[in-house]
Amino acid sequence: MKIQTQARLLVTGIVMVPLLILLANLIYRHLVAIDYTSGLPAYEDISALIHERISVEDWESMLPMISRTRSFGYVTVFRNDYLVLYSTLPAFSPGVFATRESIQSMLEETIEQVVYIFAPRTIGENRIYFLIRSSPPLFRAGLPAFLFPFLVIFIIIIILTIFVICMSIVITRNITKSVEVLEDATRRIAEGELDFSVDIKGSNEITSLTNSLNKMRNTLKEADLRRSRFIMGITHDLKTPLALIKGYAEAIEDGIAEDPASISNATEIIAAKTDQLEGMINDLIDFVRMETGEWRAQLESINLADFLKKSAKIFNSDVELLQHTLTHDIALSTDICVPLDEKLTLRALENLIHNAVRYTPPGSIIRLDAKKLESAVKLRVCDNGPGIDKEDLPHIFEMFYRGSFSRREQGIGLGLAVVKWVIDYHGWSISVSSAGDGSRAADSDTGTCFIIAIPLA
Repeated sequence: MKIQTQARLLVTGIVMVPLLILLANLIYRHLVAIDYTSGLPAYEDISALIHERISVEDWESMLPMISRTRSFGYVTVFRNDYLVLYSTLPAFSPGVFATRESIQSMLEETIEQVVYIFAPRTIGENRIYFLIRSSPPLFRAGLPAFLFPFLVIFIIIIILTIFVICMSIVITRNITKSVEVLEDATRRIAEGELDFSVDIKGSNEITSLTNSLNKMRNTLKEADLRRSRFIMGITHDLKTPLALIKGYAEAIEDGIAEDPASISNATEIIAAKTDQLEGMINDLIDFVRMETGEWRAQLESINLADFLKKSAKIFNSDVELLQHTLTHDIALSTDICVPLDEKLTLRALENLIHNAVRYTPPGSIIRLDAKKLESAVKLRVCDNGPGIDKEDLPHIFEMFYRGSFSRREQGIGLGLAVVKWVIDYHGWSISVSSAGDGSRAADSDTGTCFIIAIPLA
């Protein structure tokens, strides 16, 4: 139960307990209320006993008194000669003469358990005696009537106090126990211990906090694993080009490469591996900036057609240098403006273009095109290379993942992860289609195609 619900239950109980007790008291009084006027004999029923000594008017004037005395318990009505006129006491029956001895014997036998009242009354010209036996009710034996409301209030206070104490103990116990577990968990996480699970039973707000803490712990654990993989991957991937650069540099220094052709070949390889190292370091810098949050997008409303055409010109020289062809078809009107960060978006497109250049043979065609749909702009970066293996497609945007074809190239598997981060940061979406089995996609000129959807809303 949620803590807020428990608190509401406590407040509700504080209000409802007195009301329920008062209501129960009223219901009890109603249930125990007896119609003491019913069952009283009429004058005709006792006329044989009364004869002419008591008139009808005198008997009817006695009935209210008999009714009131019945409310105290048992009552017997005697005539002055001890003839029983009316009785609810088992020891006496109407129409029978009682004796002083029988009355005294009954009193002696029961006087310690009950209370007796002997009240004489004059009805008309007759002397009537009322013998009333009263059993003291619970809580009211010897209690004056004016004190009874105070007794009810006292009972309400006692029950309410017990309820509040019990609810407070339950709530405090739940909170204290949960906080102790959370305190221990945060201490262990702060000390770097992540291989455990925080478990708090229940469904209150602290349980929800526990779930968040478990997610944070799993996130930290995954981050540690990513860092470990990252360090191992960087160490491995940087060693290869560095070893080649060092080897060819030593060959030139030691005179192994003496003729101009060998020296030229060695320097070309050194230059290529240097460029490769530079690309890997750029990916590493992008990753670090992305992980640390150093990249903060400055979104401005940019004319999308002008931006894409300008970007295509920038990429064209790099693509031609690597013996590829870049074509572009920006079919957008000049009034389409979207909020974007030019630097980040340019970096994402650059990664897609260079990715296409890297994994397609020389002479391949890379296309950049954009067109407006109903509520979005569809931006595509496509090539006519061999495509991506179907088993690799679900994982290509994961950090450090390198597919079947990419393993033949030097890299650390961060380029597409950076692209995905930039696209998500802008609130856009990216997907990929590819014919990785050696065939072509629906478009015969397309091997792999990255599609970016830019909403216009």
